[in-house]
Amino acid sequence: MRAALVGLIAGTVLLRLVVFAVLAAPHGGLVEAMCQFDCGWYERIALAGYGADADWPPYGSLPHWAFFPLYPLLLRGAVAVTGLPARVAGIALSSLFLAGFMAAGSAYLRITRGEHAAPAQFVVLAAVMPLGLFFSALYTEALFALLATLALLGLARARPEAGAIAAALASATRATGILLAPVFAVRGLLALRREGLRALLPAAIAPLGLVVFVVAQWIAVGDPLAFSHVQALWNRAWHGPQAYLWEGLAAWDWAELGGMMAKASQSFLATCGLVGLATALWLALRRRWAEAWLLAGCVLLPAATGLDSLPRFVACNPAFLFALHDGLARLDRRVAWAVLAVLAAVSIVPLLAWMQNYSSVF
Repeated sequence: MRAALVGLIAGTVLLRLVVFAVLAAPHGGLVEAMCQFDCGWYERIALAGYGADADWPPYGSLPHWAFFPLYPLLLRGAVAVTGLPARVAGIALSSLFLAGFMAAGSAYLRITRGEHAAPAQFVVLAAVMPLGLFFSALYTEALFALLATLALLGLARARPEAGAIAAALASATRATGILLAPVFAVRGLLALRREGLRALLPAAIAPLGLVVFVVAQWIAVGDPLAFSHVQALWNRAWHGPQAYLWEGLAAWDWAELGGMMAKASQSFLATCGLVGLATALWLALRRRWAEAWLLAGCVLLPAATGLDSLPRFVACNPAFLFALHDGLARLDRRVAWAVLAVLAAVSIVPLLAWMQNYSSVF
């Protein structure tokens, strides 16, 4: 990687944190302002492990299992090594993952887009994307984006085993990580005649993170799918993505985006999901099959049980950012940078809403 791009990534990530810190000053400071909603769950799991928190009578610690283990495990390690408070270590860790995602994404775009790749624009896009604030929070967004991109990069570089290891780690990061397993299965079947049974090894590796988590839940609580079953505690039930998306649009509750934002706007959440699906279709038409599958799956799988979190699942999805990069690359260079400046300004709105614990855009 060119030294200039490394410098751009480092400078962008640091500048991003400085801006966040300035904006967070009236809201308790960067560390406190960035820890909202699920941040507390990851912090407690990292410090005390699964099963130690009994704040949800009569369910005890069962809700912990909704959160996959890799991020809290890495956070626990960072706290142990650095001695930093968990929230400080988490911001630092997520920022490192963001930098890694920027680097891996730039390499992936160079391979898959060739002369049309614009790594510098991609780096800035990842930094200023509205709702990209989750890349610096105690959330799995940056880690998942990094691992999913490394999985795709492994395929692009004809190193499927390395890519499959990244996919396995992604499936230990969040449920949608399992979407990468079929990509490696298809690749294995297509290469079976040429490579023999060895071609199927990456397909066997890719889902191992989820397999290990399932076994751990079975041993701990007797329910191998506890991560799914406990979603009922957050009023998430399986009705299918088409039902929730239609109900969200029909609700026409855009007014929730104003005022105190006491609850999420279902229409906004559904619209974000449809934007993600439309972008996935665009990627498919351009024969970016793996990217289209990943983005569509990251909308349809969670939308099958509700619309919560769809905006960040779309905005922070690596395939979505790759598609936006492709759109920017089609523009005049000055226009593209002007668009990025507008996105940077717009991103301040959800960031401030996040720091004040509002929920309508999350």
